Amino acid sequence: MYAFPDWRAAPAENVPAALADWLCETGSLTERLIASGRLFAVEVLAQGVEPAWPDEAAALGLTAGAPALAREVRLTLDGAPFVYARSLCRADSPAWAGVLARGSRSLGLTLFGEPGIARHPLNFCAGLAAQSALLARARAALPGAGDWLHARRSLFGQPDDALLVHEVFHPLLAEVTPS
Repeated sequence: MYAFPDWRAAPAENVPAALADWLCETGSLTERLIASGRLFAVEVLAQGVEPAWPDEAAALGLTAGAPALAREVRLTLDGAPFVYARSLCRADSPAWAGVLARGSRSLGLTLFGEPGIARHPLNFCAGLAAQSALLARARAALPGAGDWLHARRSLFGQPDDALLVHEVFHPLLAEVTPS
C-alpha cells in the first residue's frame, strides 16, 4: 500500500540547487522548457475518470475516492522525458473538462496564456518512488530517474472548481538551461 505525499510549502532541503530552480519556477514550465532550445513535446500517457487519491481529493474539496477527470502526460525535450505531470479536476467540472481534453497540447499554454486563471501557491514533496503512488507513476514514466524524486503541485482556478496539477521532475532536468 502506498502512502500519500506530505506536501509542504518549500522544497526538500536535499534538492540540488539547479533542480530547485526548476521546482520553484512560478511561471509557465512549458515556456521555460521551450526556452531551452530543444524540441518540446507532450506525450499523453492516460486520460479518463478515476478515483481521486486521498490527498488529491482533499486538495480539490472532494471525498476520498470521488470520481475525478485525470490526465497524465510526460513532457519531453528532444524525445527524452524530463517531467511527469498528473492533472485532475472534479469529474463533472464545467471549467476544466475541456482544458484536459487537449491531446498532446500543453496545459501550460492555457493556464498561463488565459487571463483570469488564478494559480494558488506551489506545494512540494520528495520521496522514494516505492512509497508514493504519484512518485511510482512518475518513476515508470521517467526512465533512469532513480528512486528518489522531487515534485510540486498547485491548484488553478476557483476553490469550488479547481484544477490540480502535479509535476514530478527527472533529476537530469537540473542540467537543462534555457538558451
